Amino acid sequence: MTDTVSEAREAAAPNKAAAVAPDYRIQREAEAAKALRESLAALGETDPDLLLDMTEGETSLLECIDALLLRMSADKALVVGTEAVIGDLDARKRRVEKRIEFDRGLIEQAMAIAELPKIERPAATLSLASRAPSLRIESEADIPAEFWKAGAPKLERKALTDALKEGRAIPGAVLSNAAPSLTVRTK
Repeated sequence: MTDTVSEAREAAAPNKAAAVAPDYRIQREAEAAKALRESLAALGETDPDLLLDMTEGETSLLECIDALLLRMSADKALVVGTEAVIGDLDARKRRVEKRIEFDRGLIEQAMAIAELPKIERPAATLSLASRAPSLRIESEADIPAEFWKAGAPKLERKALTDALKEGRAIPGAVLSNAAPSLTVRTK
């Protein structure tokens, strides 16, 4: 019999050769156990306890299974740990994205207050441009039928926006005040 601790270490080892060895060995040992079972059956022995004892004594199948079980436990721990790290990194990513949006808003606000449409800095060129007004629905029920698609009622937002831009007064819809748009070019 071989040392199960060293086999377990070998099974859990990160290198590819060690990871493949138990896979190959277990197949070889399972074939040996099968041959042993067939030999015992030919002798008329069908006692399952005798078969297990003979398998344990004559092959390393059980040690291979133990090594694979140990590797499975280590891999499960890695999965749990990896999920925790991914969760922490996702939370960090969200915080950093919020900080980027906050900083962007501060720059946009400062440029608007100072009435600076363009600033060239060593890290980036910043430009402030007016956005086109966007559609804001105040009450869908008041919007005329001509702005609804046939079939399942669906609002034709483009046609409605175009009509509002032409100056038509449409009940239930208006164009919003266009907020400035900050462009940051770093290249």
